[in-house]
Amino acid sequence: MLDSIPYLVYFLGPFLLAIFLGKRLLRAQYTAFFAGLLTFFVAWVVILVITTSAIMHVKNALLYSVIVAASAGVFEESSRFFAFRISKKLHENRNWNTGIMFAIGHSGMESIIVGGSLLLTIAVITYAPELLSEEVLSEAQAVLEIGFLQGLYSAFERLFVGLLIHSCFTCVVLMSFVQRRYLLVAVLWHFVHDMVGLNLHYVSDHWIAAKLWILFIVVVYSWFLFKLRKRMTI
Repeated sequence: MLDSIPYLVYFLGPFLLAIFLGKRLLRAQYTAFFAGLLTFFVAWVVILVITTSAIMHVKNALLYSVIVAASAGVFEESSRFFAFRISKKLHENRNWNTGIMFAIGHSGMESIIVGGSLLLTIAVITYAPELLSEEVLSEAQAVLEIGFLQGLYSAFERLFVGLLIHSCFTCVVLMSFVQRRYLLVAVLWHFVHDMVGLNLHYVSDHWIAAKLWILFIVVVYSWFLFKLRKRMTI
């Protein structure tokens, strides 16, 4: 049971963030949270279809990463834009607080999908390992055997770093209601971000490269989010 806690954090974390951070500190409506959940799920399904097709037809790794990054940029950012455009309640409350609450849901659905998948994997390995091939079983066990503390750290890292990233993207999209060019900025920013993440291993396979990337995101994206908040309150 102890080994499942990090993956429960993945799964339940977004809801806890929405309750304790979103509602209490931001005082934003849960409508934004659930809209974020729904829009990410819709975008994810579309991206999954595109990337699955790309796996079967694209052999070049760099081209594949371009397709994945471009799909994420276009469909995730457009889903944010249309959510605030279509929903009257969101449209009337296009402010920083609502944007962060929306980002909790948008980023949170990613954690829910990952956490749910890992919890399902634990259940299959524990109760029905015969359903998996030896190769898949060994790969799944390797992913899950990272240790409790490392798993817990990874869960919190995904929650909070993911929230920071999606908060930046959401605020840029909200600014597109004033100047449409910001929607393109959000798409391009998302594309570049994913391209770096997908191809970082070509630069270095050392664990420190990934941690430096995370550190860069925390420092630079926090600065951008602070600037975006000031810009949105002018």
